[in-house]
Amino acid sequence: MGKASRDDIYYRKAKEEGWRARSAFKLLQIDEEFNIFQGVKRVVDLCAAPGSWSQVLSRQLYLPA
Repeated sequence: MGKASRDDIYYRKAKEEGWRARSAFKLLQIDEEFNIFQGVKRVVDLCAAPGSWSQVLSRQLYLPA
């Protein structure tokens, strides 16, 4: 990652909140708007790095709200 990405507000916010990448916020936004996790019981991770999508899914599906 270059210096420009470290200056990004979402990069810093992700690190502060314990997310692996800033893409976690986009997935949460998509779920909020389209409710894509409704009724989901299983998810397959196809080994994408850094794993923020798996992190979001595990928190959304397995942790109580």
